[in-house]
Amino acid sequence: MISYTSPDGRKVESVRVAVSGLALRATGYIVSTQDPAYGASYSIVVDAEGRTRRITVRSDDVSGERSLSLTRSQGGPWIAESVAGSSPLPALSDAVDVFVADSAFSASLPVRRLALHRTAGAEAEITVASISLPDLAVTPQVHRGRTESTTDDGALIVYSGPSGARTVVVDGEGLFVRTDGLIERVG
Repeated sequence: MISYTSPDGRKVESVRVAVSGLALRATGYIVSTQDPAYGASYSIVVDAEGRTRRITVRSDDVSGERSLSLTRSQGGPWIAESVAGSSPLPALSDAVDVFVADSAFSASLPVRRLALHRTAGAEAEITVASISLPDLAVTPQVHRGRTESTTDDGALIVYSGPSGARTVVVDGEGLFVRTDGLIERVG
């Protein structure tokens, strides 16, 4: 079990992860008392090549409850399933990874798949299927990563996307540890 918290304690995330090589299964929970306050849960399945194959997200806030599943078969499009039905998402055709807003753990997915935590100077620009919370809107977003340094314990990566640039610390498995001033692992 891995847990994260913001410095003010108003946002927490807890995730159970089972790792086998690049493949993983993760089940997590996020609680935020920031405006808007919400709770969310997610389940992620990543294949042996590090590609996200399925994510299911549920959220609730004062506006109600929502659920969304994104599934991608090898070589196929992302398919969104919600109470409104099922539909392909061609705008996500370049996305291999998913990113859940406010989930520290989800930043680990492209780092692990691309082994950014293994080589200083490694760089990548990727498109992710970004899921906002609590509304579960899905959009393609470009994220960039550059590994500044590595040690036996992990790596320091400059990671940027629509929210700006941040320095991210990951452990030796490529799992998110902290972004100073925003969120950090506590367990």
